[in-house]
Amino acid sequence: MPEPRDITVLIVDDDPIVTATLQAQVNRVLGFRVVGIAHTGQAALAAAGRFAPRLILLDLHLPDLPGLEVAHRLQRPGQQPADVIVISGHNESAAVRAAMRHGALYYLVKPTRAGTLEQTLLRYAATAEQLAPGGRFAEQQEIDRVFRSLHLDHVVRPKSISAATEQAVLDALSAVDGDVSANELADIIGVSRATARRYLEHLAERGQVEGRPRYGPTGRPQHRYRVR
Repeated sequence: MPEPRDITVLIVDDDPIVTATLQAQVNRVLGFRVVGIAHTGQAALAAAGRFAPRLILLDLHLPDLPGLEVAHRLQRPGQQPADVIVISGHNESAAVRAAMRHGALYYLVKPTRAGTLEQTLLRYAATAEQLAPGGRFAEQQEIDRVFRSLHLDHVVRPKSISAATEQAVLDALSAVDGDVSANELADIIGVSRATARRYLEHLAERGQVEGRPRYGPTGRPQHRYRVR
């Protein structure tokens, strides 16, 4: 089975300090690799053509071209397709709407915390995996899940799910080498099996956790979970 390739990233911002910080943050996220940095719009277009990145982190304010003009040109026929996440100091609703109209998948406001960027990238990776070429969706709910997985901040957390326990589950899964069952997770974080299963199913619904059946000697499947 071939090894999965890193998601290649182009960073576009006119501030060298910002690009250096983002480069360090992105390269620390498993499965991502920065392949280019550009400080102007024209340099961004040239770098996109040269490196063919999968994802572009794009500032809106550039010295020669507006960031959204860069995004628009990247969508022209003949250009290598790339997804765009805007990272900008502008927090006006008009800027966010404009970014959405130009195809931005997400919008982060500067200064961006490393943890926020990491979670956004991981959600993007999970979404990209579900949208791999050649795939099909059996029902509308699967498509709904894809759209929710990238914009988890807008998903209402059920009252039965606490943020603290949710984070404890994610931390435990991240620390485990491989996957775990609901029983194993319950022992790790000190909750009941039913509680562990409820949180695992909730996180799987949000696209943060992947669950797969594994058949044991008795032939009965046991669901095991891992962080996406």
